Amino acid sequence: MTNAAFGKKTLAIAVMASLCAALIAVPAYGFYHVHDDGVSDGSQGLGAYEVFMVVDETAVGGDVHSDLMFVPAGSTADVVLNEGIISSENQAGLDAIHNYDVQSVAEYLAANGYNYTVAVYPTGEVQAYKDAEGAYAATSQNVSEAYTAASKGDGSTVVDRYDNVVITVTQ
Repeated sequence: MTNAAFGKKTLAIAVMASLCAALIAVPAYGFYHVHDDGVSDGSQGLGAYEVFMVVDETAVGGDVHSDLMFVPAGSTADVVLNEGIISSENQAGLDAIHNYDVQSVAEYLAANGYNYTVAVYPTGEVQAYKDAEGAYAATSQNVSEAYTAASKGDGSTVVDRYDNVVITVTQ
């Protein structure tokens, strides 16, 4: 009887494992066929672009905030002001654990009464240059040195994938 009980348990485990594998494989196989290239080719959606946002507050004694973020394709650089967020990172104790306050870049700039300019720069090796010692020329006090090429435009410029949107606080 002991061998029969062991055999039934083994059979039950094998059946359950096969059932679980089938429940995982069938939807995954179906997902592949439902969401093929024809679906995305015929889609009216534009998708999202990755852009690099830099908020330079060095002119007012602040920091440089940077973030890789996503914006809807076809967006202007001004969209980054509403889509980008800045969190309250300088917290201590329990407040740091329980406080998840974030605000958009536009709200942050307005709350501090900052004036600012928005510039869009193309990405790529044309932007990153090194000085004679081999170090990058940009420092936390001079972020604009990182962008050697002329900007593509201001906040009304439609961004391309991987563009750099630089928001420079002027007040």
